[in-house]
Order: sequence, then C-alpha cells, then structure tokens
Amino acid sequence: MSALTLQNLQTIIQKSGIGILILDSDLIIRLCNLWFYRYSSLTPADVENKHFFEVFSDLRETRIENSIRFCLDEKQYSILTHTLNPYPFPLYENNKAKVENKRMYQYLHIIPIPVNDSGKSLCMIQISDVSQQVIRENMLREQMNLATTTKEEAIRASNAKSDFLASMSHEIRTPLNSILGMTELMEETKLTEDQREYIEVLRNSGKALFNIINDILDFSRIEAGKLEIDNHPFSLTNVIDETLSLFFLRAKNKGIRLDSEISPNLSSSVYGDPIRIQQVLINLLGNAIKFTQEGSISVSVYQDFDLEYHKEILVIEVKDTGMGIPPEKLEKIFESFTQVDSSTTRQFGGTGLGLAISKKLTELMGGRIFLTSQLSKGSTFIIKLPYLPYIDNVHLMVTSWEGIEVPEPENFPKLKILLTEDSPENVFLVQSFLRKYPIEIDVAENGQIALDKTEQTKYDLVLMDMQMPIMDGNDAILRIRERELKKHTKTKDSLPIIALTANVAKEDISKSFEAGCNSYLTKPVKKMDLLRLLFFYTKKD
Repeated sequence: MSALTLQNLQTIIQKSGIGILILDSDLIIRLCNLWFYRYSSLTPADVENKHFFEVFSDLRETRIENSIRFCLDEKQYSILTHTLNPYPFPLYENNKAKVENKRMYQYLHIIPIPVNDSGKSLCMIQISDVSQQVIRENMLREQMNLATTTKEEAIRASNAKSDFLASMSHEIRTPLNSILGMTELMEETKLTEDQREYIEVLRNSGKALFNIINDILDFSRIEAGKLEIDNHPFSLTNVIDETLSLFFLRAKNKGIRLDSEISPNLSSSVYGDPIRIQQVLINLLGNAIKFTQEGSISVSVYQDFDLEYHKEILVIEVKDTGMGIPPEKLEKIFESFTQVDSSTTRQFGGTGLGLAISKKLTELMGGRIFLTSQLSKGSTFIIKLPYLPYIDNVHLMVTSWEGIEVPEPENFPKLKILLTEDSPENVFLVQSFLRKYPIEIDVAENGQIALDKTEQTKYDLVLMDMQMPIMDGNDAILRIRERELKKHTKTKDSLPIIALTANVAKEDISKSFEAGCNSYLTKPVKKMDLLRLLFFYTKKD
C-alpha cells in the first residue's frame, strides 16, 4: 500500500463525519472541514485565517477558550462533554433550530498537535454531534423519573390503603366486638327455643362477617408485602388436631365423616409458622365442609422427597367427596375473588379470597399448593412445604394463659382494673362480662386519662385499647413504662398491661409489645379469653 499523500489527508479531514478545526498558536483558524461548514452555515471566507474569537466572539471566557489555551500552552489533551460545556459552538441541525437558537449537543476533543521540533503546537478541535444520544438519554431519564414517580405513588397508595384498612378494621371490629359479645351474654340468660335460634343466626352471621374482614385484611397485607412468616418449632400434630376440632361439629351436623392420618415417621415437632399453616388448613377444610353434602373429608400428613428440588418435603392433603371443580376452572381457582360460578356465591357465600390467600401463604412459607378434582366426585388439595424437623423438642413447653382453668366467681381473686376504652359499647360489654366477678372496674376514655389514673391509683391490671383520641394506647403504655423505669420499678412489680386491639396485623401487634404491653386480646373479645388472661396475670402463686 502506497503512503498517504498530503492531498489524501486533506480529503479525509474534509469528508470526516465529525467537525474539525485546526488553530495555530496565535489562535488563527488554519483549517475547517466541510462538516463544520455544513452545520455552522459559515463559508471558508468567514472562517479561514481569521482569529478564533473574531469568528466566535461568544465563546470568550468559556470552557472552550480555557481548554484551547491549555492545549496550546501546556500541550494538554481535553474532553468537553455537553454537560460540561454550557456554551458550545454555534452549530445547528437545521434552519429552524438556528432561528430558535437551539444549538446541537456537542462532544469535543481538544488535541495538541506538535509542529516539528519548534516546541510549538497546533490545536485540533474535533466536534461530534451527540444530539440524538442526549435526546435518548433525556427520554430514558424521563421514563426513569416517571417510573420512580409511579412507584412512589404506588407505595403511597399502598400505604394509604393499608392505613385505611387498619382504620376500617378498627372501626368495623369495634361494633362487631359489641355484637358478638352481647350475643355471648344473651346466651347465658333464660331464652325460649325460638330466641336461641335467633341468637345462633346472629352469632353465625357475626362470625361470617369477622371471617370476611380477616380475609380482606390478610389479602391486602400479602399484596402489600407486609405479611411476615414466622419460623419456630411447633407440634404439627397439635395444629392438625386443633384445626380439625373446629370442624367436627359442622361435619357431624351435615352427616359427613371427618378423618385424619398423620404419618408416624414425622418428627413430633417441626420448624415453621403454625398460625399460617392453620390458616391455610382452615380455608381448605372450610371449603371442603361447605361444598361436600355427603361422604367424607380426610386430612393426610406425611413426609416425601421432592425429586425436582432434591429435598425432604412435608405433604398435607385435604381430600373431600364434594361437588368437584370443572376442568376449565382448575387453573383460575386460586385467583383472587374467584369461585366456580356465580351460583356458588349465591348459594354458599364467601369472598372468593380463601384459596388465593392459601396459595400466597403457602408460597411465602416456601411451598406450593396443587389441586386435583373431578366434577361430582370431589377434590384433593395438596400442600407441599419444606420439611424441617425439630429434634431437640423435649423441652418444647410454652407458658401461656390460653387454656388455663378459670375459677368460679366466688373463688376468683379480687381485682381493681383500669379499662381504657373510648367506645361506650365496649365498656358496657367488658363490664357485663365481669359483672359476676369480684372485679372493680375504673374507666379511662383515652390514653392521657389512663396515664394520669395509673399515677394516682394502684391497679392490678390495665386493659388498654390501641386506637383512641388525644393519646393512643401505644403512647400511653410507653409513658407508663418510662415512668416505672424512672422509679426503678422491678419487673415483677410492674403493672400488667393488656392491649385490646382491632388490628390483627403482626406489625401492629409488635408495636404494642415494643411499647411494653404484656399480652394482647384481639377484638372481638371473648368472655372466657378475657377471664383467663385476667386470672393468669393476677393470680397469686
């Protein structure tokens, strides 16, 4: 290949796809290529052999001038991006841009070119048009900002929804607490057979409403990613037996056999979340009872090996001989607000959230849920969970107020308690629950009054509602504990405080424990649970 001639080099420069200017040490423009002339609308007569600032007077005292002088004086290479160079060359994409003075976005290389051995240099300025790149970057940035804004709005909307649901939970559960509580009290009175039937309908309707509220709140928390899964050892057998006991009477009344079989090879205790496992089982057994008119329902629990994941798994099967599910509905049955058809909703009721919640809870626990079904023959739901046996379970004992025996009123300890509650209906309900027992009840309408009363009067226990005006329950509990800390009150002598909460979310309950409550009761409060708890925290050893 022959050597490049001077004419070849000049042609390359003139036809280059970027702008090129060459200045001498006196800032005289010695060369300018066609690309530059095209986008500047200048001619060779306007530019060549002219002083740089005679042609480009508006570039004085800019980064371009500084870089050019740095190049000629210090022989230093410079790069100027469009973000570093707010005063670019007067180059325009077209006449319209020129009229609007919208200069193209430019990327500059300012390069020293040595001249023989004279010690002097030329300055070559290379100009690239990066307008399209900048437009793409701006569009991408706008999209990212929009995505960020959309995400933030979604988070705000989710938080607002969570706050709304928490508030609605409190507002709905508070009157529901009174309805179910008064129903429980009415059952203790002398009633006619008709009245007992009316009370039974009222109680069942209240419980149905309570379950619907729980489904909606659970589904909302799962969707918002706010539902946490525990992982601690528990007795799987106890969970299964306790869950089945909830359905024995319903199954018996329908003439349905309810069986269970737990493999003897399973560890007596396993790691997991017993509350969520029970919640899934309650949903599945509730559906099985609802849609089975005759035959049987069985729960089988055993250990298996998952070939796909190469690990031991815990398998729970719930099988019924009910109405079954059409094949076309099998894939969608786990979707939210889905039931087999509209007649199912009319005949059996329900929110259509139970199976959706069960699926999401199973997945949160690291498992999967499957369904096989034959129309008119029955369905089998299969839950597969990680099998994590708890071996050292000899001392797996938890002291709790649940299940303890409550003495008759005449043998119950004499107590003075403070009920902090802003709902007159709930105050009346608690007073009615305890009217036969030697318990003196003071009432505080908000946390501030409770704080003052506990300072002035010695109480055996405080029942503290969480959502109240002026000062809520958590703040009041925190202030009481701070006061005890300042007085160096021993732990055994601290005031037992029981949170009464309509918010069943784990994070809300955790806040109450962080504030310093000893235990909690969720609304609607049951009479026997209240008595057990009072006895547990005030009995003399």
